[in-house]
Amino acid sequence: MRRFRFIVDPEPTPANPDHLPIGFTRRFEPAIGDYVLDVTCAACHSGELHVTNNGQRTAIRIDGGQAMHALTDMQRGSFAPELLAAVVNTAASPWKFDRFARKVLKDDYPQGKKALKRGLRASVFAMLGAEQNNPLRGLYPVREGFGRTDALGRIGNTVFGDHLVEGNYQTGDAPVSYPYLWNIWKFDWVQYNGSVAQPLARNIGEALGVGAVTPWLSATGRPLPVDERYRSSVRIADLHRIEHTLQKLKPPRWPEELLGRIDRAKAAHGRELFETYCQECHGPHVATVAEQEATAPLKSSADVAWRIEVISLDHIGTDPNAALRFVERRYDLSRMGLSEAELDRALRPLLVRALVRDVKFRLREVIRLREEKQLPVGALPALLERYPDPDAERTPHLPSALFAEIDAELGEIISPLPVVSAGTYESRPFFCGLKCHTETLLAALRYGSAHIDRRIAALDVKHLSEGAALNVVGLLIKDRFYADYGIDYRTQQCLEGFGTLDLPQEIQGYKPRPLEGVWATPPYLHNGSVPTLYQMLVPPHERDQKFFVGRREFDPVQVGYVTKPADEDDDDGFWLDTSIPGNRNIGHGFVADAETWRKHRQDPEAHPLPRGVIGPELTEAERWALVEYLKIHRDLPETPADYAPPECRLWGQTL
Repeated sequence: MRRFRFIVDPEPTPANPDHLPIGFTRRFEPAIGDYVLDVTCAACHSGELHVTNNGQRTAIRIDGGQAMHALTDMQRGSFAPELLAAVVNTAASPWKFDRFARKVLKDDYPQGKKALKRGLRASVFAMLGAEQNNPLRGLYPVREGFGRTDALGRIGNTVFGDHLVEGNYQTGDAPVSYPYLWNIWKFDWVQYNGSVAQPLARNIGEALGVGAVTPWLSATGRPLPVDERYRSSVRIADLHRIEHTLQKLKPPRWPEELLGRIDRAKAAHGRELFETYCQECHGPHVATVAEQEATAPLKSSADVAWRIEVISLDHIGTDPNAALRFVERRYDLSRMGLSEAELDRALRPLLVRALVRDVKFRLREVIRLREEKQLPVGALPALLERYPDPDAERTPHLPSALFAEIDAELGEIISPLPVVSAGTYESRPFFCGLKCHTETLLAALRYGSAHIDRRIAALDVKHLSEGAALNVVGLLIKDRFYADYGIDYRTQQCLEGFGTLDLPQEIQGYKPRPLEGVWATPPYLHNGSVPTLYQMLVPPHERDQKFFVGRREFDPVQVGYVTKPADEDDDDGFWLDTSIPGNRNIGHGFVADAETWRKHRQDPEAHPLPRGVIGPELTEAERWALVEYLKIHRDLPETPADYAPPECRLWGQTL
């Protein structure tokens, strides 16, 4: 298994007596009445760096880091084809099967051989039945290789292609690195494209993508009866336990005794450069109390609510495939019996709650900012006092009369009132001042309800975007689970994660996540197309155009994996060619000349930077200073020492 780049501890342990790789687990599956081998989050979100000092090789485990395996790669010699070949050969060869049966059955040998043979053949047919991996379909033209997978593309093909209808298969040409996990519970948006807000929604989608069973159709290929739909093998209670544990995960610290001492003077200079050129995007951007209560009301404080901006492709200029495919792909869910009315029932309560939360948030910000500027606030504070709790009831309602009163009061204290339209509410900017909050509040009061109607009316069950399709399926799986087990509204909010709403966003761009621990997560960019931190800071045309992926040896100078094979004949790896769309290493360029940068800083709107340019060309000394600082960068504020993840009670026990 180590040959396939899975991480295997040196010896079995009491917690892992079968000596399975990290992220593999043996569990009982009630649906088949037997134990199964399964994968968990850790299989793809655990990293390991190797370093040699004084002739001694040391492995540095990165919990929550990026895996290097090629679990989904179907090229000859990769894990999945080798596994399939081994299982087929074992099932077909009597002597191999007999040896296999003796090891597996032990005391049940030979009487259990027939049942084992049936189970093994069923596994073969299940593996062969995953049509998305049929090489004749050519669904994955860009080789993923080590450390990458076309995550969202494969989830869509698994859920809506393998498990529903062949017409839903989509080309996956956007491989991405496995993202690192520390601090993501603080983010308001996750995924590389910033598309998902709710922790449970994210985890259900990933569980579906790695094979959780959710029958969509009957044995005859027809929709299941209404009262049997959307039951899933997704283990929601266990997903919450994993998420609960994730909140205790700490970013890795640079081990100076293994990787070298930090040049403190150089790092101090790098910090100044980071704050000048990097922090505006990478933050962290800590939410205000009003923002936190509007987006994650069950978080303990705004300090653990970080706002994540999605940077448009027109600005960041990195390889566009992953961002574009998510908004371009379309899926037909009508085969499962899903109706437009069911879409409405699933989504409208969330959209109403989002609007009611947003109006309260904007009202609070308008009052706060006007008071700071010593502008009149009139009766707005009194109206805020009367504003209903947006989360008080399971089924929210629009306080239309109160909306009208707030609108009228704004007209009393502001003259002239800004002119707003429906488009004002639909194009809310990330950074918002008094003018922006006032305009957005007015637009929400006047056009928010119609915006909900338009958003739902635009959905076509035969032509849903990937975000909408995964969203509605996740909602219906959760609703079925809640109904089957009689789970109350407050427990639902806790299980879903801090009261966040399961409403995705679709933006053609990528999120610039906070960077603590980034030193331990090569290669870089969402698609792993830049091998080292140093190369992230040079002009894109100077980056390696082709490099070797598959070695764990770490380069602590440039900060990344060694990108050349151990010897010329070494073919146990993957050459990542950045000339191929999906693999491009473009964008995120510090290449602006002094005059272009000066004009942009003076007036960003009048002098926008060219696509893919984010800063001035750095000197060699500045690049190395930034690299040195990123080895020890901390995202502040740190998690409070006494922080405890919220506890949810389910089935009479605390999860």
